[in-house]
Amino acid sequence: MKRKKSILIIVCFLLLLLFAFIFFFGRQGKIDNPLLPIDELAENWKGNQDLPSNGENKEIEILGFKTLVFYANQTTQKVNLYNPENNDCLFKLKLYADDSQIWESGYIKPNDGYYDIELNEPLNIGEYAGKLLYQCYKEDGTQLNSAVVSFKLTVKEQ
Repeated sequence: MKRKKSILIIVCFLLLLLFAFIFFFGRQGKIDNPLLPIDELAENWKGNQDLPSNGENKEIEILGFKTLVFYANQTTQKVNLYNPENNDCLFKLKLYADDSQIWESGYIKPNDGYYDIELNEPLNIGEYAGKLLYQCYKEDGTQLNSAVVSFKLTVKEQ
């Protein structure tokens, strides 16, 4: 009787370990219910997401570009910013014109992004040194590496 009880306890413990393993490691690469507040303005991004990867190590993918064009004297601007679907982290984006922050996103899940953003204030016609700061977070809120993409920001008459 004592032996059966010991075997039952061991089997229950092993099943508990199996369920814990499935729960924690089976969720890798998925961000379904993060602890950070997800930006409700981000929408499911439907564009081409073929970004280069070496395929050996799991890396965070970010998009880069050389220029961005905005229209003068308006705060609503068209963009194409997203968190690639292959990432297993949340993005928080900050957009700068000549070192002045002009926009900030909320936390963006993989495969979500923006087609339209609302700037803090309208920009005047001209050329600006643009920067896009990518801050990456695990779903539990732990900050990962960050990256900055530099580009030419052109603001023109509509």
